Amino acid sequence: MRIKPPEPKNKHGFRPNSMSLSNKAKNYITKHPKKSAKEIAEKLKLSEEDVQAYKDKFSKPLPLKKKMLFYGITLSIPILFFVLTEVTLRSVDYLGDTVLFMDPEIPSEEYLIPNPNFAARYFFYTNTIPSPSTDVFLREKPKNSYRIFAMGGSSAAGYPYSYNGTFSRVVDDILTDAMPEHNVEVVNVATSAISSYTLYDQVDEIVEQKPDAIMIYAGHNEFYGALGVGSNENLGAFPGFVRFYLKLQRYKTFLFLRDVMVNSGKWLTGFFVEDEMANMGGTLMERIIKSQSIELNSTEHELAMKQFRSNLGAIIEQFGEYNIPVFIGTIASNVKDQPPFVSIESSGLPAAQSVFQEAQALYQAGDTLAAKEKFEFAKDLDGLKFRAPSQINKIIQSLPQEFPNVKIVRAHEDFEKASPDGIIGNSLMLEHLHPNQSGYFLLGRSFSESLLSSLTENGLISPVELNLNTYYRRMYISEFDDRVVHHRLKTLKQGFPFVVDKKITPYQVKYKPEGFIDSLAFMAVHKNKRWDRAKIEVGQFHEGEEQFEKALLEYHGLIRNQPWNDSPYVFAARLYLDRNDFENALPMLDKAYQIAPKEAFVTKMLGAIELNRGNTAKAIQLLEESKAINPKDPQMLYNLSGAYGKNHHFELALEVADEVIKINPDFPAIQNWKHQLTTIINSKK
Repeated sequence: MRIKPPEPKNKHGFRPNSMSLSNKAKNYITKHPKKSAKEIAEKLKLSEEDVQAYKDKFSKPLPLKKKMLFYGITLSIPILFFVLTEVTLRSVDYLGDTVLFMDPEIPSEEYLIPNPNFAARYFFYTNTIPSPSTDVFLREKPKNSYRIFAMGGSSAAGYPYSYNGTFSRVVDDILTDAMPEHNVEVVNVATSAISSYTLYDQVDEIVEQKPDAIMIYAGHNEFYGALGVGSNENLGAFPGFVRFYLKLQRYKTFLFLRDVMVNSGKWLTGFFVEDEMANMGGTLMERIIKSQSIELNSTEHELAMKQFRSNLGAIIEQFGEYNIPVFIGTIASNVKDQPPFVSIESSGLPAAQSVFQEAQALYQAGDTLAAKEKFEFAKDLDGLKFRAPSQINKIIQSLPQEFPNVKIVRAHEDFEKASPDGIIGNSLMLEHLHPNQSGYFLLGRSFSESLLSSLTENGLISPVELNLNTYYRRMYISEFDDRVVHHRLKTLKQGFPFVVDKKITPYQVKYKPEGFIDSLAFMAVHKNKRWDRAKIEVGQFHEGEEQFEKALLEYHGLIRNQPWNDSPYVFAARLYLDRNDFENALPMLDKAYQIAPKEAFVTKMLGAIELNRGNTAKAIQLLEESKAINPKDPQMLYNLSGAYGKNHHFELALEVADEVIKINPDFPAIQNWKHQLTTIINSKK
C-alpha cells in the first residue's frame, strides 16, 4: 500500500487545508473585512490560503436579483412603518377629520359644508380651534350653477355676527336676484386668526369644487394669524418652506410627529418657565400672539409684507391655471376712533400715540385731510399689528399688473366714502377692525358691484337694475342677533389688548340678563346654546306676545342660514296662515315641500290653498299625499271631501266625509256637508 507524503507546512507550522476554520476564526474574518489574508493568518496562526479562500467566499457579490430583494426589503421597512402608522392614526381619527369640506350630516346627503375642524392643521401651540361658516353647497355642481368661494380672516367670516352678518351672504342675495337662471352658491371658508398661508393651503380643495369665482378679503392677520411672523404658530421666514410644510401636514403621521415635538417642548419648558400661555383665558388672538411690539419697517414688518405678497401670488397663480377670476378687496380698519394699542419709542420714528393725538387735534380744528393722513400713520406705527398697515393695500392694488385674473374690489375706498369726513371710525366699525351691520352690508355691496360689472362685461348676464340698498333689510339681523354681538364684544373688550396690566372679573360672572331675549343671547355666547334653537325660542316668544313681524324676522333669519331645512319655512308659513296671508304662506310651503315632500302638515295646507284657488286636481293630489302620511286628520279629510265634491266625484266625497264623522262627528259643518252630498247622489238615481 502506497502512503501519500505529507503536504509541506507553511511558516506558521500549519499545512494548507489541513483543518477547517473554526467559528471563532470565521467571525474574526467577517468583522475585519479590510484586513488582508496575510495579516489575519499571522494573527490567528492559520493558513493564509485558508483565510483567503474564506474571504473570497465571504466577499463574493450577491446575484442581482438577491441584491435587489435585499435593498427592496431594507427600503420598504420605513415605508411600511409610515403606511401602518398613517393607517392607524386615520383609523382612530387622530385630530379628527381635517379636510376642508365634509358631509354636514343633515337629512339630505346631497350637500357639503366647510369642516369646523379643518383649522386643526395650523394651530399646534393653541388649543382653541376657530371654525369657518355653515354655508352648505351641492356635492355635485349643477350645470346651471354659479359658485363662489369667499376667503379670509375674521372680518371675512363676519365676526362677531357670523351667520347672516357675513358679507358673502349679501353677495349671495344680490347675485341670486341678478342671475335668476342660475343656481347661485356663495360659500364662505373664512376663519378667524388665519394668515395668507392658510388661504394658500385651501386652494387645492377649493379648486376641486369647481368655483366660478373667488372673493378674498384678507390682510389683517399677516402678523398674528396662524403661521404669521408674530404668531406662536410661526415656522420661520421662508414662505416656500412653510408652503411645503403645509403640504406635509395633510398626513396624520406628520401631524402626530409635530404634536409630539411641540408637546415635548412645552413639557421641558415647564420645568424652567411658567407657561403663561397655557393658563391664559383670553381671546384666541390673545393666546396666539408672540410678539407684541413690531416696529414699522422693521425686519419682522418687512417679512410679513414679503410673506403676504408671496402667498397671494401663489394663490392667484393657482386659480389662474384654471381660469378662475379672483376678486380681492382692499381692507379697512378703524383709524379715527381706535387709539394705538402699543406706542413704541424709537429714534427713527415718532411714537404712535403722539401721532394719534396730533390727528385728533387736527380733526378738532377742522383740517380733516391732514387729520386723515395722521390717523393712518398712527395706525401704521402701532406696535401691536392687529390692524393691517397701509402697505397691505398697496400690495393688493399692485396685483393686476402681474395677474390678469385679478379684479380689485375697492372696499377700503367705499368705507371711506361712507364715513364722515372720509375717515373710517365707529360709524362703520364695532372696534378696531370688525364692521358693524352697516359695514358688513357695505362690504357685501362692494364685492357685488364688482362681480356684477365683471359678469356683465363678460356677457354672462344682461345688465340689471337692482336697488342694492334694499338688501340691508334682507340680512335679517334681529334684536337677538344684536344681543349676541353685544356679548361677544363685551367678552373681547374685557381682555387683551383692550385691557392691559390688570386683571378684571369677567362680566359674565355676575351678569343679570335684560329680559328673555338677552338671556338666550347670553347663553348662546357663554353657555353653548345653539344659535338656531335660540332663534326658534325667540320667535315663539314673539308669537306669544303677538309680535308677528319680530317672530317672522327670526324665522326668515333661520331660512337664510339654513335653506336646506324645512322647519323654518313651516314656522313662517304657520304665521302667515294664522293671518290668512295665503300669498306669502304659499312660497314658504312650496319650499318646505321641495325639501321634505312627506310632511303631512305641508301637503295638507298646500292642498287647502290650491283648493281655495280652484285648482281641484292639484288639491286632490296634495291632500291624498297628506292622507297617506296622516290618515286621521279631520281637517285634511274635510278638505279632501270638498275637493272631490268640486270635481263631481260625489261618491268619493261622501266616503271621505264619513271618515271625518267617524273620527270627529262634531267637526264643524261636516254633517251639513254630508247631507248635501247625500241629496246630490240621491237626485242622480
